[in-house]
Amino acid sequence: MNKNIAFTSLPGFTAALEATMILLAIPEISKEFGVSYSESTLLIIIFVIIETLFVVPFSLIADKNGIKKIMIIGSFIMLMASILIFLSNNFIVMLLLRAVQGLGGSMVILTSLSYASLMSPDVNRGKSIGLNHTIISLGYVIGLPLGGLMASINYKYLFLFTAFLSLLSIILIINIDEIRGKSEIGKSSFYITLLFSGLILSIYYIPFIIIAVIGLIFSFKIRLNKKFALSSFSGFLHSITRNMLAAYFVFLLYSLNYTPLIIGLLVLIYPIFFTFTSFVSGKLHDKYGLKIASIGFLSMSLFSLLLFFNFIIPEIFLGTSTGIATTSNTAYTMNSLNKNDRITGSGIRSLQGIVTNAIGLGIASKLLLNLNYVIFIIILLNLTALIITLILHKAHEASWAGMNLKV
Repeated sequence: MNKNIAFTSLPGFTAALEATMILLAIPEISKEFGVSYSESTLLIIIFVIIETLFVVPFSLIADKNGIKKIMIIGSFIMLMASILIFLSNNFIVMLLLRAVQGLGGSMVILTSLSYASLMSPDVNRGKSIGLNHTIISLGYVIGLPLGGLMASINYKYLFLFTAFLSLLSIILIINIDEIRGKSEIGKSSFYITLLFSGLILSIYYIPFIIIAVIGLIFSFKIRLNKKFALSSFSGFLHSITRNMLAAYFVFLLYSLNYTPLIIGLLVLIYPIFFTFTSFVSGKLHDKYGLKIASIGFLSMSLFSLLLFFNFIIPEIFLGTSTGIATTSNTAYTMNSLNKNDRITGSGIRSLQGIVTNAIGLGIASKLLLNLNYVIFIIILLNLTALIITLILHKAHEASWAGMNLKV
């Protein structure tokens, strides 16, 4: 089972990696095609927007037609689009192919989490989601340093690497079992797409926030329990800080005039400890529940203060804290759903990951001249996530006490 979960997590890792690797290649692309920096960033924006628009619709299709089928189709689309980008010499063509990549990415990012959630028994779901979340989140976190290293050689190698990973994904997952669901959430989940699409677009043009507000209002009609909604929100806040941290370390080291190779090696400290801790955190969550997520959110807040004095030691502690918080929170979120709703729930959760990546990088980029503000935001958001988690934990204990009294 662990082998299959690792295999099915690879397409999600590839999509997450592709979403972030290109960021540090933008200056080279701008120079090669003679376009402005803002025009070049459309290569990032269009990928993220297409992913955001289609991840929930594809979760409904996967729910009906099968996870494996959607995963293979998405990986194939990523493969072909990446090869064509590698061969292209026209900026407009590259932009259109990035949209196609985003379409494939929206298919694979949700199916990876769905498989881990549905294939695992309740007693081991935290461990399985820990493995899945470790692999996929690693794609978001190492995308920046890896993209910087490849861009220093030839930025087109980024797309060739994506093509290789997509081909490998198809080979590994072609023989796994097919899974379907029977979600009752249905088309109302499109309101979530409105909410997060509005948030993404408002990063680039603030009036689009009205789309997010409309989506939020209608999202209250979705038939998902309060545990899923609250734990998703706490995970959303924490995920923003996780991506802000990745960008913070890259921007800080660039400001200190380190070479791309040194930057890549130093930034990897954070995801290495995050990766190691995530899997362990999943197993601990199976035993201790939300207490693990609470410890993660609290330690993220406390260890962020160390960034005022140094960056290497905090990387170790913050990587560990991120692994603890992310995996435990995700395991609780997916456990709060019944089995039939886990494919659609995975789509919503995956959509959060896409959006928080864009928001985290966007905030860090806008605060580039004063990175200390990034630290304050990280502390505030994790403390908020901690409060929500403590409320959930208290409600959980109260429900258990009520059940024991009835017995």
